[in-house]
Amino acid sequence: MPAGVGNAYLFQVFNTVSFTIVLGTPMILYFKRLGASATVLGIVLAVPQLMNILQIPAARFVESMGYRAFVLRGWTLRAAFILAMAGAALLPGKITALTRIALFLFLLFAYNASRGISLCGFLPWITQWIPEEVRGRYVSRDQMSSALATLGTMILAAFYLRPPEAKFAYGLLFFASFLTAIISLWFLRRIPDVPVPPSSENAERVPYREMLLHPPFFKLLVYNAVFLVAQAGSGVFWIPMLRDSFAATDSLILGMMVLSSTVSAVCLWGFGHLVDRVGSRPLLGLATLIFVVHLSCWCSVAARVLPFTFPTIFVIQFTAAISISLFNLANTRLVMATVPPMGRSHFFALYTVVTSLVSGVFPVLWGILLDTLAGWEASWSQWQWNQYSVSYAAVAIITVVALVFRNRLSEPRAMTTDAFLRELFVETPSRAISRLLARRPPS
Repeated sequence: MPAGVGNAYLFQVFNTVSFTIVLGTPMILYFKRLGASATVLGIVLAVPQLMNILQIPAARFVESMGYRAFVLRGWTLRAAFILAMAGAALLPGKITALTRIALFLFLLFAYNASRGISLCGFLPWITQWIPEEVRGRYVSRDQMSSALATLGTMILAAFYLRPPEAKFAYGLLFFASFLTAIISLWFLRRIPDVPVPPSSENAERVPYREMLLHPPFFKLLVYNAVFLVAQAGSGVFWIPMLRDSFAATDSLILGMMVLSSTVSAVCLWGFGHLVDRVGSRPLLGLATLIFVVHLSCWCSVAARVLPFTFPTIFVIQFTAAISISLFNLANTRLVMATVPPMGRSHFFALYTVVTSLVSGVFPVLWGILLDTLAGWEASWSQWQWNQYSVSYAAVAIITVVALVFRNRLSEPRAMTTDAFLRELFVETPSRAISRLLARRPPS
């Protein structure tokens, strides 16, 4: 690992705390408290993704300015918008809910515009800084830092929001997001800069069409697009269903996020070394299969076949954490390996824009579908078809399709399925047991 890598992990911790509050479950709960519909919630989830489109025009300025300087300016600007959100949430009570929704949508748009532009320089910066042979380990530690930060944020937020009618609770929570954003900036400044590759500075015309159709890159984009269509739906459905069908409280929903964050951290710790050994492709297959199980469980709960009890919640959150953490780990590593050095900033911008368009458009479409099906019901014996069970069945089917496209991914060094299963269930446990026995003192 290069010198100063600890600053990158600490940046990720405080950065995650900040954006988890203003882009994650707490913001969705705030909009739901204001009476927002599923379509509005879909827009809230869509804005961060759609603003990533700005990476395409921004990519031409990254290399002339330098990675570090470009990212720092964007992160500073978005911290100012978080402070504005805190102020908006603390406005007097005579401000109507509709006015607050409109104001927050505007602030989220501005925040995510600055975020989308500045992200253009971050991944090329880190990719050039971290050597290829340890990128899997770095990504796993980076994402584990994020998972632990999410875990801590959800625990504190769940405890903090337990009083159901705290008037300025969300305003103070958004102000905490601003403070952690400022701390993350301090650690971001301590990450070493890297020189910009000279081959990409003199390009007159960016061949985006040729880049898009580069075979390994195109296959990865198609798989990502299909998987993210399903993931977008699952992100929209669960909070409205729990609030409207099961009367779940904010603290219970945040407690569920605590469980999934805990499992994610453990998963990333366990698979960090494995991904560099077996490759990304086998882990993506495992992640996609587990995600099908996760969506099927939600579908069964919505259909009133599975009871909404703690064992069910545990299985749902366990499968969600495993599938999403493995997907993010393996997918990020495979993107870093697939993108060629020449034109790296533009490749990453193109990848982010395509996947963000999918992740941005489909939450809105899923939200419209959910609102359209509101009140509709049908029965198959014990199975109850309704707006939620139909929607979850649809995203489960789409995830099965993603499994087909996963098989077409290009990764020459990846293990075969048989070798991966042997590594996962035989070799890795046996090495762990051997190390454990070797550390025991003689009897």
